[in-house]
Amino acid sequence: MAWSKKMFVALILWLGIYLGRTSCRTTFSKHHVLLDNSTNFRGNVKCLGELGCFGTGGDFYHPIFRPLNVLPDDREVINVRFYLYTRKSPKDYEELSNSDESKVRESNFDPAHKTKFIVHGWIDNQLFGYWMRDMKDEFLLHDDYNVIIVDWSGGNGLPYTQATSNTRVVGAEIALLITRLQEWLHVRQEDCHILGHSLGSHVAGYAGERLEKLGRITGLDPAEPYFQHMPSTVRLDPSDATFVDAIHTDSTTILLLGLGMSQEVGHVDFFPNNGKNQPGCKTSKLISFITDGLVEGTRRFVACNHQRAVDFFHYSVNHKCAPVGYLCANWEIFLNGHCAECGSDGSRCAILGIRADEYKPLKNHTEPKKFYLKTSGSAPFCLYHYQVFVKLYKPSKSRDERGKLWIALEGSEGKVDLKLSDDVEEFYHGARYTYMVTTDKDIGEVLKVTFWWEYSSTIYNPLTWILFRKPRLYVENIQVNPMNAIDNKIRQEMRVLACKDPNEAIYPATKTAMPIGDHC
Repeated sequence: MAWSKKMFVALILWLGIYLGRTSCRTTFSKHHVLLDNSTNFRGNVKCLGELGCFGTGGDFYHPIFRPLNVLPDDREVINVRFYLYTRKSPKDYEELSNSDESKVRESNFDPAHKTKFIVHGWIDNQLFGYWMRDMKDEFLLHDDYNVIIVDWSGGNGLPYTQATSNTRVVGAEIALLITRLQEWLHVRQEDCHILGHSLGSHVAGYAGERLEKLGRITGLDPAEPYFQHMPSTVRLDPSDATFVDAIHTDSTTILLLGLGMSQEVGHVDFFPNNGKNQPGCKTSKLISFITDGLVEGTRRFVACNHQRAVDFFHYSVNHKCAPVGYLCANWEIFLNGHCAECGSDGSRCAILGIRADEYKPLKNHTEPKKFYLKTSGSAPFCLYHYQVFVKLYKPSKSRDERGKLWIALEGSEGKVDLKLSDDVEEFYHGARYTYMVTTDKDIGEVLKVTFWWEYSSTIYNPLTWILFRKPRLYVENIQVNPMNAIDNKIRQEMRVLACKDPNEAIYPATKTAMPIGDHC
Protein backbone atom coordinates (compact mmCIF):
# COMPACT_ATOMS: atom_id res chain seq x y z
CA MET A 1 0.00 0.00 0.00
CA ALA A 2 2.82 2.42 0.84
CA TRP A 3 4.37 1.92 -2.60
CA SER A 4 1.01 2.51 -4.27
CA LYS A 5 0.68 5.79 -2.44
CA LYS A 6 4.16 6.87 -3.51
CA MET A 7 3.44 5.98 -7.12
CA PHE A 8 0.17 7.94 -7.02
CA VAL A 9 1.69 11.08 -5.50
CA ALA A 10 4.72 10.97 -7.80
CA LEU A 11 2.48 10.58 -10.84
CA ILE A 12 0.34 13.57 -9.87
CA LEU A 13 3.34 15.81 -9.11
CA TRP A 14 5.30 14.93 -12.22
CA LEU A 15 2.19 15.12 -14.37
CA GLY A 16 1.58 18.59 -12.98
CA ILE A 17 5.11 19.72 -13.81
CA TYR A 18 5.11 18.06 -17.22
CA LEU A 19 1.83 19.63 -18.23
CA GLY A 20 3.24 22.93 -17.07
CA ARG A 21 5.67 22.76 -19.99
CA THR A 22 2.79 22.81 -22.45
CA SER A 23 0.85 25.60 -20.74
CA CYS A 24 3.52 28.33 -20.93
CA ARG A 25 2.14 31.41 -22.66
CA THR A 26 4.31 33.37 -25.05
CA THR A 27 2.15 36.32 -26.07
CA PHE A 28 1.07 38.70 -23.31
CA SER A 29 1.11 42.40 -22.64
CA LYS A 30 4.52 43.64 -21.49
CA HIS A 31 3.61 47.13 -20.38
CA HIS A 32 5.98 48.91 -18.03
CA VAL A 33 3.93 48.62 -14.84
CA LEU A 34 4.49 47.91 -11.16
CA LEU A 35 4.64 44.16 -10.65
CA ASP A 36 3.19 42.38 -7.66
CA ASN A 37 6.25 40.84 -6.01
CA SER A 38 9.46 41.83 -7.77
CA THR A 39 10.85 44.35 -10.21
CA ASN A 40 13.18 43.80 -13.16
CA PHE A 41 11.22 40.89 -14.63
CA ARG A 42 12.71 39.60 -17.86
CA GLY A 43 9.97 37.06 -18.55
CA ASN A 44 6.40 37.50 -19.72
CA VAL A 45 3.97 39.76 -17.91
CA LYS A 46 0.22 39.61 -17.46
CA CYS A 47 -1.87 42.46 -16.05
CA LEU A 48 -5.16 41.87 -14.27
CA GLY A 49 -6.67 45.30 -13.77
CA GLU A 50 -6.77 46.55 -10.18
CA LEU A 51 -4.79 43.50 -9.00
CA GLY A 52 -1.72 44.70 -10.91
CA CYS A 53 0.65 42.75 -13.12
CA PHE A 54 2.33 39.39 -12.71
CA GLY A 55 5.54 38.24 -14.40
CA THR A 56 7.49 35.03 -14.83
CA GLY A 57 11.04 36.35 -14.49
CA GLY A 58 13.11 37.93 -11.74
CA ASP A 59 12.67 36.30 -8.35
CA PHE A 60 10.11 33.90 -9.79
CA TYR A 61 12.58 31.97 -11.89
CA HIS A 62 15.23 29.52 -10.68
CA PRO A 63 16.89 26.87 -12.86
CA ILE A 64 16.56 24.22 -10.12
CA PHE A 65 13.81 25.20 -7.69
CA ARG A 66 11.37 26.85 -10.15
CA PRO A 67 12.47 26.03 -13.69
CA LEU A 68 9.00 26.07 -15.27
CA ASN A 69 7.14 29.28 -14.55
CA VAL A 70 3.85 30.25 -16.19
CA LEU A 71 1.61 33.27 -16.06
CA PRO A 72 -1.58 33.12 -13.96
CA ASP A 73 -5.03 32.46 -15.33
CA ASP A 74 -7.56 35.26 -15.67
CA ARG A 75 -9.55 36.33 -12.63
CA GLU A 76 -12.71 34.89 -14.16
CA VAL A 77 -11.08 31.47 -14.50
CA ILE A 78 -9.66 31.32 -10.97
CA ASN A 79 -12.99 32.67 -9.71
CA VAL A 80 -12.01 33.38 -6.10
CA ARG A 81 -15.08 33.27 -3.85
CA PHE A 82 -15.46 34.40 -0.24
CA TYR A 83 -17.92 32.56 2.01
CA LEU A 84 -18.75 34.32 5.27
CA TYR A 85 -19.88 32.43 8.38
CA THR A 86 -20.74 34.03 11.72
CA ARG A 87 -22.50 32.96 14.90
CA LYS A 88 -25.62 34.50 13.38
CA SER A 89 -25.24 32.23 10.34
CA PRO A 90 -22.95 29.36 11.38
CA LYS A 91 -24.22 26.85 8.81
CA ASP A 92 -25.41 28.95 5.88
CA TYR A 93 -22.78 31.15 4.28
CA GLU A 94 -23.16 34.62 2.84
CA GLU A 95 -20.99 35.31 -0.18
CA LEU A 96 -18.88 38.46 -0.08
CA SER A 97 -17.27 40.28 -2.98
CA ASN A 98 -14.37 42.72 -3.05
CA SER A 99 -16.19 44.62 -5.81
CA ASP A 100 -19.69 44.83 -4.27
CA GLU A 101 -19.96 47.13 -1.26
CA SER A 102 -23.69 46.65 -0.80
CA LYS A 103 -23.32 42.87 -0.50
CA VAL A 104 -20.74 43.32 2.25
CA ARG A 105 -22.78 45.92 4.13
CA GLU A 106 -25.93 43.78 3.99
CA SER A 107 -24.16 40.70 5.35
CA ASN A 108 -23.66 39.63 8.96
CA PHE A 109 -20.03 40.73 8.85
CA ASP A 110 -19.31 42.59 12.09
CA PRO A 111 -16.29 44.94 11.96
CA ALA A 112 -16.12 44.90 15.76
CA HIS A 113 -15.16 41.21 15.64
CA LYS A 114 -11.88 39.67 14.52
CA THR A 115 -11.78 37.96 11.13
CA LYS A 116 -10.38 34.54 10.22
CA PHE A 117 -9.66 33.63 6.60
CA ILE A 118 -9.32 29.91 5.77
CA VAL A 119 -7.50 29.15 2.51
CA HIS A 120 -7.14 25.69 0.95
CA GLY A 121 -4.31 24.40 -1.23
CA TRP A 122 -3.83 22.34 -4.38
CA ILE A 123 -6.69 20.17 -5.70
CA ASP A 124 -8.96 21.16 -2.83
CA ASN A 125 -12.16 23.14 -2.39
CA GLN A 126 -14.91 23.86 0.09
CA LEU A 127 -16.83 20.69 -0.79
CA PHE A 128 -13.87 18.31 -0.95
CA GLY A 129 -12.03 19.80 2.02
CA TYR A 130 -14.28 19.07 4.97
CA TRP A 131 -11.48 20.39 7.16
CA MET A 132 -12.38 23.99 6.25
CA ARG A 133 -15.92 23.68 7.56
CA ASP A 134 -14.67 21.83 10.64
CA MET A 135 -12.13 24.58 11.26
CA LYS A 136 -14.85 27.19 10.80
CA ASP A 137 -16.99 25.47 13.43
CA GLU A 138 -14.06 25.38 15.88
CA PHE A 139 -13.44 29.09 15.42
CA LEU A 140 -17.10 29.99 15.97
CA LEU A 141 -17.17 27.84 19.09
CA HIS A 142 -14.06 29.61 20.36
CA ASP A 143 -15.23 33.20 19.80
CA ASP A 144 -17.62 35.40 17.83
CA TYR A 145 -15.42 35.71 14.74
CA ASN A 146 -16.13 36.61 11.16
CA VAL A 147 -14.95 33.42 9.44
CA ILE A 148 -14.35 33.60 5.69
CA ILE A 149 -13.62 30.44 3.70
CA VAL A 150 -11.72 31.31 0.53
CA ASP A 151 -12.55 29.03 -2.41
CA TRP A 152 -10.16 29.27 -5.37
CA SER A 153 -10.92 25.84 -6.81
CA GLY A 154 -11.24 27.36 -10.27
CA GLY A 155 -7.47 27.77 -10.35
CA ASN A 156 -5.96 25.10 -8.09
CA GLY A 157 -6.06 22.04 -10.34
CA LEU A 158 -3.58 20.47 -12.74
CA PRO A 159 -1.00 21.34 -13.79
CA TYR A 160 0.74 22.12 -10.49
CA THR A 161 2.83 24.82 -12.13
CA GLN A 162 -0.34 26.67 -13.11
CA ALA A 163 -1.76 26.39 -9.60
CA THR A 164 1.42 27.85 -8.09
CA SER A 165 1.17 30.81 -10.43
CA ASN A 166 -2.51 31.33 -9.62
CA THR A 167 -1.73 31.58 -5.90
CA ARG A 168 -0.41 35.09 -6.54
CA VAL A 169 -3.76 36.20 -7.93
CA VAL A 170 -5.65 34.62 -5.03
CA GLY A 171 -3.44 36.46 -2.55
CA ALA A 172 -4.11 39.70 -4.39
CA GLU A 173 -7.87 39.07 -4.28
CA ILE A 174 -7.76 38.50 -0.51
CA ALA A 175 -5.67 41.62 0.02
CA LEU A 176 -8.16 43.61 -2.05
CA LEU A 177 -11.08 42.34 0.04
CA ILE A 178 -9.30 43.28 3.29
CA THR A 179 -8.56 46.73 1.83
CA ARG A 180 -12.21 47.14 0.85
CA LEU A 181 -13.36 46.02 4.33
CA GLN A 182 -11.05 48.65 5.75
CA GLU A 183 -12.50 51.33 3.46
CA TRP A 184 -16.16 50.34 3.74
CA LEU A 185 -16.44 49.16 7.36
CA HIS A 186 -13.26 50.49 9.01
CA VAL A 187 -11.97 46.97 9.66
CA ARG A 188 -8.51 46.91 11.21
CA GLN A 189 -5.95 44.89 9.27
CA GLU A 190 -4.45 43.94 12.62
CA ASP A 191 -7.66 42.03 13.40
CA CYS A 192 -7.35 39.83 10.31
CA HIS A 193 -5.77 36.37 10.46
CA ILE A 194 -5.19 34.27 7.34
CA LEU A 195 -4.86 30.54 7.86
CA GLY A 196 -3.59 28.68 4.79
CA HIS A 197 -2.86 25.00 4.11
CA SER A 198 -0.16 23.90 1.64
CA LEU A 199 -0.32 26.30 -1.34
CA GLY A 200 -2.79 28.30 0.75
CA SER A 201 0.11 29.24 3.04
CA HIS A 202 1.83 31.05 0.19
CA VAL A 203 -1.49 32.57 -0.89
CA ALA A 204 -1.58 34.11 2.59
CA GLY A 205 1.97 35.39 2.10
CA TYR A 206 1.07 37.08 -1.18
CA ALA A 207 -1.92 38.74 0.49
CA GLY A 208 0.16 39.89 3.42
CA GLU A 209 2.91 41.52 1.38
CA ARG A 210 0.29 43.81 -0.21
CA LEU A 211 -0.99 44.96 3.19
CA GLU A 212 0.77 47.18 5.68
CA LYS A 213 -0.47 45.75 8.96
CA LEU A 214 -1.97 42.30 8.45
CA GLY A 215 -2.33 40.85 11.93
CA ARG A 216 -1.35 37.21 11.50
CA ILE A 217 -0.65 34.43 9.03
CA THR A 218 -0.60 30.75 9.96
CA GLY A 219 1.01 28.42 7.46
CA LEU A 220 -0.22 24.84 7.77
CA ASP A 221 2.54 22.73 6.22
CA PRO A 222 3.46 25.27 3.53
CA ALA A 223 3.97 23.60 0.15
CA GLU A 224 7.57 22.79 -0.80
CA PRO A 225 7.66 22.35 -4.62
CA TYR A 226 8.44 25.67 -6.34
CA PHE A 227 8.75 27.54 -3.00
CA GLN A 228 11.52 25.94 -0.94
CA HIS A 229 14.81 27.88 -1.20
CA MET A 230 13.19 30.61 -3.28
CA PRO A 231 13.49 34.33 -2.36
CA SER A 232 11.17 35.65 0.33
CA THR A 233 9.17 37.52 -2.33
CA VAL A 234 8.09 34.16 -3.77
CA ARG A 235 7.10 32.31 -0.58
CA LEU A 236 5.64 32.90 2.84
CA ASP A 237 8.08 34.76 5.11
CA PRO A 238 8.02 36.70 8.42
CA SER A 239 7.60 40.11 6.74
CA ASP A 240 4.17 39.15 5.37
CA ALA A 241 2.30 39.87 8.62
CA THR A 242 2.82 41.29 12.08
CA PHE A 243 3.08 37.69 13.26
CA VAL A 244 3.70 34.59 11.16
CA ASP A 245 3.63 31.06 12.55
CA ALA A 246 3.93 27.77 10.68
CA ILE A 247 3.37 24.09 11.46
CA HIS A 248 5.55 21.66 9.47
CA THR A 249 4.32 18.06 9.30
CA ASP A 250 5.51 16.64 5.97
CA SER A 251 8.97 18.18 5.59
CA THR A 252 10.68 15.17 4.04
CA THR A 253 12.25 16.28 0.76
CA ILE A 254 10.01 16.20 -2.30
CA LEU A 255 12.42 13.63 -3.76
CA LEU A 256 11.06 11.28 -1.08
CA LEU A 257 7.51 12.51 -1.72
CA GLY A 258 7.30 14.97 1.15
CA LEU A 259 4.89 17.79 0.24
CA GLY A 260 5.78 20.37 2.90
CA MET A 261 8.71 22.72 3.48
CA SER A 262 11.59 22.02 5.84
CA GLN A 263 12.68 25.66 5.58
CA GLU A 264 11.56 28.05 8.32
CA VAL A 265 9.10 30.66 7.03
CA GLY A 266 7.76 32.43 10.11
CA HIS A 267 8.59 34.12 13.37
CA VAL A 268 7.78 30.76 14.95
CA ASP A 269 8.07 27.43 13.12
CA PHE A 270 6.78 24.28 14.82
CA PHE A 271 8.15 20.86 13.86
CA PRO A 272 5.95 18.36 15.71
CA ASN A 273 7.50 14.88 15.61
CA ASN A 274 10.48 16.44 13.81
CA GLY A 275 8.12 17.70 11.10
CA LYS A 276 7.79 14.35 9.33
CA ASN A 277 6.37 10.81 9.67
CA GLN A 278 3.46 11.80 11.89
CA PRO A 279 2.22 9.21 14.43
CA GLY A 280 -0.93 7.42 13.39
CA CYS A 281 -0.57 8.04 9.67
CA LYS A 282 0.47 4.49 8.82
CA THR A 283 -2.51 2.93 10.58
CA SER A 284 -5.12 5.63 9.98
CA LYS A 285 -4.88 5.65 6.19
CA LEU A 286 -7.18 2.66 5.71
CA ILE A 287 -9.26 3.25 8.82
CA SER A 288 -10.09 6.77 7.61
CA PHE A 289 -12.07 5.31 4.69
CA ILE A 290 -14.43 3.85 7.29
CA THR A 291 -14.45 6.70 9.81
CA ASP A 292 -14.32 9.68 7.42
CA GLY A 293 -15.82 8.39 4.19
CA LEU A 294 -14.42 7.96 0.69
CA VAL A 295 -13.52 11.59 0.00
CA GLU A 296 -11.71 12.36 3.24
CA GLY A 297 -10.30 8.83 3.36
CA THR A 298 -8.70 9.37 -0.05
CA ARG A 299 -7.15 12.63 1.14
CA ARG A 300 -5.60 11.01 4.18
CA PHE A 301 -4.42 7.96 2.28
CA VAL A 302 -2.52 10.15 -0.18
CA ALA A 303 -1.30 12.92 2.13
CA CYS A 304 -1.83 12.07 5.79
CA ASN A 305 1.38 13.73 6.99
CA HIS A 306 0.59 16.84 4.95
CA GLN A 307 -2.90 17.05 6.45
CA ARG A 308 -1.73 16.63 10.04
CA ALA A 309 -0.86 20.33 10.34
CA VAL A 310 -4.57 21.06 9.87
CA ASP A 311 -5.49 18.50 12.54
CA PHE A 312 -3.01 19.92 15.05
CA PHE A 313 -4.29 23.47 14.66
CA HIS A 314 -7.92 22.34 14.67
CA TYR A 315 -7.63 20.67 18.07
CA SER A 316 -5.60 23.52 19.54
CA VAL A 317 -8.54 25.90 19.23
CA ASN A 318 -10.77 24.54 21.99
CA HIS A 319 -8.90 21.66 23.64
CA LYS A 320 -7.53 22.40 27.12
CA CYS A 321 -4.14 20.72 26.60
CA ALA A 322 -1.49 23.28 25.61
CA PRO A 323 0.88 21.79 22.98
CA VAL A 324 4.07 23.61 24.00
CA GLY A 325 6.97 23.55 21.55
CA TYR A 326 10.57 23.95 22.72
CA LEU A 327 13.42 25.75 21.02
CA CYS A 328 16.16 23.20 20.45
CA ALA A 329 19.20 22.60 18.24
CA ASN A 330 17.73 19.39 16.82
CA TRP A 331 15.15 16.67 17.35
CA GLU A 332 17.50 14.16 19.01
CA ILE A 333 18.56 16.62 21.69
CA PHE A 334 14.92 17.42 22.38
CA LEU A 335 14.02 13.73 22.70
CA ASN A 336 16.82 13.28 25.22
CA GLY A 337 15.21 15.87 27.49
CA HIS A 338 17.83 18.59 27.18
CA CYS A 339 15.49 21.33 25.85
CA ALA A 340 12.78 21.60 28.49
CA GLU A 341 13.23 25.12 29.86
CA CYS A 342 11.36 28.19 28.63
CA GLY A 343 13.97 30.67 29.78
CA SER A 344 13.53 33.60 32.15
CA ASP A 345 11.52 35.54 29.54
CA GLY A 346 9.71 32.54 28.06
CA SER A 347 11.45 32.95 24.69
CA ARG A 348 12.44 29.28 24.46
CA CYS A 349 8.82 28.08 24.38
CA ALA A 350 5.80 28.68 22.18
CA ILE A 351 2.34 27.12 22.07
CA LEU A 352 1.42 25.43 18.79
CA GLY A 353 -1.88 26.45 17.25
CA ILE A 354 -4.27 29.24 18.04
CA ARG A 355 -2.21 30.50 21.00
CA ALA A 356 1.03 30.77 19.03
CA ASP A 357 0.60 34.54 18.76
CA GLU A 358 1.25 34.84 22.48
CA TYR A 359 4.87 34.71 21.33
CA LYS A 360 4.45 37.96 19.36
CA PRO A 361 6.27 40.21 21.92
CA LEU A 362 9.30 37.89 21.68
CA LYS A 363 9.46 37.54 17.89
CA ASN A 364 12.71 38.02 15.98
CA HIS A 365 12.72 38.94 12.28
CA THR A 366 16.27 37.82 11.59
CA GLU A 367 16.71 34.61 13.58
CA PRO A 368 14.64 31.55 12.53
CA LYS A 369 13.30 29.63 15.51
CA LYS A 370 12.43 25.95 15.32
CA PHE A 371 10.22 24.58 18.09
CA TYR A 372 9.86 20.85 18.71
CA LEU A 373 7.20 18.76 20.43
CA LYS A 374 5.67 15.29 20.25
CA THR A 375 2.06 14.44 19.48
CA SER A 376 -0.09 11.34 19.65
CA GLY A 377 -1.48 9.59 16.58
CA SER A 378 -5.15 10.28 17.22
CA ALA A 379 -7.40 13.19 18.16
CA PRO A 380 -6.94 15.45 20.05
CA PHE A 381 -3.24 14.74 19.34
CA CYS A 382 -1.86 16.75 22.28
CA LEU A 383 0.54 14.95 24.64
CA TYR A 384 1.57 15.90 28.16
CA HIS A 385 5.37 16.19 28.29
CA TYR A 386 7.56 15.64 31.35
CA GLN A 387 11.27 16.17 31.85
CA VAL A 388 12.62 13.69 34.39
CA PHE A 389 15.97 13.75 36.21
CA VAL A 390 17.15 10.61 37.99
CA LYS A 391 20.09 11.25 40.34
CA LEU A 392 21.92 8.09 41.43
CA TYR A 393 23.63 7.93 44.81
CA LYS A 394 27.12 6.48 45.18
CA PRO A 395 27.70 4.63 48.44
CA SER A 396 30.91 2.64 48.81
CA LYS A 397 29.08 -0.66 48.24
CA SER A 398 27.56 0.37 44.89
CA ARG A 399 28.53 -1.03 41.51
CA ASP A 400 27.69 0.12 38.01
CA GLU A 401 24.61 -1.52 36.51
CA ARG A 402 22.84 -1.75 33.19
CA GLY A 403 19.17 -1.94 32.30
CA LYS A 404 16.06 0.20 31.84
CA LEU A 405 14.27 2.65 34.15
CA TRP A 406 10.56 3.19 34.78
CA ILE A 407 8.49 5.57 36.87
CA ALA A 408 4.80 5.83 37.71
CA LEU A 409 3.23 9.22 38.29
CA GLU A 410 0.06 9.48 40.33
CA GLY A 411 -1.73 12.79 40.08
CA SER A 412 -4.89 14.50 41.19
CA GLU A 413 -6.67 13.36 38.00
CA GLY A 414 -5.16 9.94 37.33
CA LYS A 415 -2.10 7.70 37.15
CA VAL A 416 0.29 6.71 34.38
CA ASP A 417 3.31 4.41 33.96
CA LEU A 418 6.18 5.89 31.96
CA LYS A 419 9.18 4.10 30.50
CA LEU A 420 12.24 6.32 30.83
CA SER A 421 14.73 4.11 28.96
CA ASP A 422 13.92 3.10 25.40
CA ASP A 423 17.11 1.05 25.20
CA VAL A 424 19.40 -0.69 27.69
CA GLU A 425 21.61 1.88 29.42
CA GLU A 426 24.76 1.82 31.50
CA PHE A 427 24.15 3.33 34.95
CA TYR A 428 27.02 4.85 36.91
CA HIS A 429 26.32 5.65 40.53
CA GLY A 430 26.80 9.31 41.30
CA ALA A 431 25.66 10.39 37.83
CA ARG A 432 22.42 12.16 36.88
CA TYR A 433 20.30 10.98 33.95
CA THR A 434 17.92 13.14 31.92
CA TYR A 435 14.77 11.99 30.12
CA MET A 436 11.74 13.38 28.32
CA VAL A 437 8.55 11.30 28.43
CA THR A 438 5.00 11.86 27.23
CA THR A 439 1.48 10.63 27.87
CA ASP A 440 -1.94 11.43 26.46
CA LYS A 441 -3.44 11.27 29.96
CA ASP A 442 -4.02 14.45 31.94
CA ILE A 443 -3.12 13.31 35.45
CA GLY A 444 -3.29 16.80 36.96
CA GLU A 445 -0.94 17.77 39.78
CA VAL A 446 1.71 15.12 40.47
CA LEU A 447 1.23 13.77 44.00
CA LYS A 448 3.23 10.55 44.04
CA VAL A 449 6.26 9.09 42.26
CA THR A 450 7.09 5.38 42.08
CA PHE A 451 10.36 4.02 40.67
CA TRP A 452 11.46 0.62 39.39
CA TRP A 453 13.99 -0.79 36.97
CA GLU A 454 14.83 -3.81 34.82
CA TYR A 455 18.25 -5.39 34.95
CA SER A 456 19.98 -6.50 31.76
CA SER A 457 23.00 -8.78 31.76
CA THR A 458 25.57 -9.29 29.01
CA ILE A 459 25.50 -12.79 27.61
CA TYR A 460 29.22 -12.74 26.88
CA ASN A 461 30.18 -11.63 30.41
CA PRO A 462 29.36 -14.20 33.12
CA LEU A 463 30.15 -11.60 35.82
CA THR A 464 26.95 -9.79 34.85
CA TRP A 465 24.75 -12.86 35.04
CA ILE A 466 22.16 -12.64 37.79
CA LEU A 467 23.16 -16.12 39.01
CA PHE A 468 26.46 -14.73 40.22
CA ARG A 469 25.47 -11.28 41.55
CA LYS A 470 22.62 -9.32 43.02
CA PRO A 471 22.17 -6.13 40.98
CA ARG A 472 20.86 -3.02 42.72
CA LEU A 473 20.58 0.71 42.23
CA TYR A 474 20.82 3.51 44.75
CA VAL A 475 18.67 6.53 43.91
CA GLU A 476 19.30 9.88 45.55
CA ASN A 477 16.26 11.70 44.08
CA ILE A 478 13.94 12.00 41.11
CA GLN A 479 12.82 15.38 39.77
CA VAL A 480 9.74 15.66 37.54
CA ASN A 481 9.18 18.84 35.53
CA PRO A 482 5.83 19.14 33.70
CA MET A 483 6.39 20.84 30.35
CA ASN A 484 2.91 21.85 29.15
CA ALA A 485 3.10 25.33 30.61
CA ILE A 486 5.25 28.36 29.82
CA ASP A 487 4.79 30.65 32.81
CA ASN A 488 7.75 30.18 35.15
CA LYS A 489 5.64 30.54 38.29
CA ILE A 490 3.24 27.82 37.15
CA ARG A 491 6.11 25.56 36.14
CA GLN A 492 7.75 25.95 39.55
CA GLU A 493 4.48 25.13 41.31
CA MET A 494 4.05 21.98 39.20
CA ARG A 495 7.64 20.75 39.61
CA VAL A 496 8.18 17.95 42.14
CA LEU A 497 11.25 16.42 43.79
CA ALA A 498 10.92 12.91 45.20
CA CYS A 499 13.38 10.89 47.29
CA LYS A 500 13.89 8.25 49.95
CA ASP A 501 16.87 7.04 51.99
CA PRO A 502 19.56 6.80 49.26
CA ASN A 503 21.40 4.07 51.18
CA GLU A 504 18.51 1.67 50.65
CA ALA A 505 19.15 -0.51 47.61
CA ILE A 506 16.47 -0.83 44.94
CA TYR A 507 16.46 -4.29 43.38
CA PRO A 508 15.19 -5.08 39.85
CA ALA A 509 11.40 -5.24 39.34
CA THR A 510 10.83 -3.83 42.84
CA LYS A 511 8.46 -0.87 42.77
CA THR A 512 9.65 1.72 45.25
CA ALA A 513 7.64 4.72 46.42
CA MET A 514 9.59 7.99 46.35
CA PRO A 515 7.91 10.46 48.73
CA ILE A 516 7.59 14.06 47.52
CA GLY A 517 8.65 16.82 49.85
CA ASP A 518 11.12 19.44 50.99
CA HIS A 519 13.21 16.80 52.77
CA CYS A 520 15.01 15.82 49.54
